[in-house]
Amino acid sequence: MSAASDKFEDDVAKNINKIPGIMAKRPKVSTEYSDVLMEYNRMKVWIEVKMSHTDNLSNPRVYYEKGKWHTTYKTPAAQHTVEILNKSAQAKKFIKDIAKFSGIPEKVIKIPTTKSGLKEEGAVPLSVMKAYFNRPSVNRYIANEENYNLGDVVTEHYTIGKAEPAYYMQAGDDFYMISKKNPLKIKGIPVLSGSGDFKVRVATRSEFYEVQAEIKIKKMPDSKFSVAPGTKKQNPFLSMLK
Repeated sequence: MSAASDKFEDDVAKNINKIPGIMAKRPKVSTEYSDVLMEYNRMKVWIEVKMSHTDNLSNPRVYYEKGKWHTTYKTPAAQHTVEILNKSAQAKKFIKDIAKFSGIPEKVIKIPTTKSGLKEEGAVPLSVMKAYFNRPSVNRYIANEENYNLGDVVTEHYTIGKAEPAYYMQAGDDFYMISKKNPLKIKGIPVLSGSGDFKVRVATRSEFYEVQAEIKIKKMPDSKFSVAPGTKKQNPFLSMLK
């Protein structure tokens, strides 16, 4: 999380909190929950907040061992990631190439996604992974499923994959429902939908590397509602109170 995204989430919560009869806050909870918790008429509702339409909507981590990709994440998005990797010719080629480059046999090679995992036997060292990707024309994306129905993946992620479901999202200056379930019964809110490229990327950091999904919808629907700071659009919660 960046300071800018933290501030945007705070500002969204403060904007909602200005409405009489509604309380909203950005609680200090794990990433298993969404960003803003709103309370209205004894009902608690979570709202996911993204600074823009191009923000990553979910980024589960995965790892490779014993000839397959796995994940410790329990979310639907993580399961989709593993399924895509295990059938991807591009991902298979990456394993062959990194095994040859590292000198670690394919049958024992491991691609961990945590700092502690680098200590395991067969794990590709951080220095080797950095050297592999620092070569010209080597692509950090090891899988790419084009025109994937990401609207469904994101809906599952936030309504099933979170500790508590989030049925609404503020993305940039647009407010959406996540799924057709509408506990606040707000009229006219578009449902989050769209397709995009479901990508998996290797990111090398200072102390370890991560293999994670990149889920971005190419074109989200327009919404005439927003709770972003400074917006000129309709506030969905004001219309709810009418």
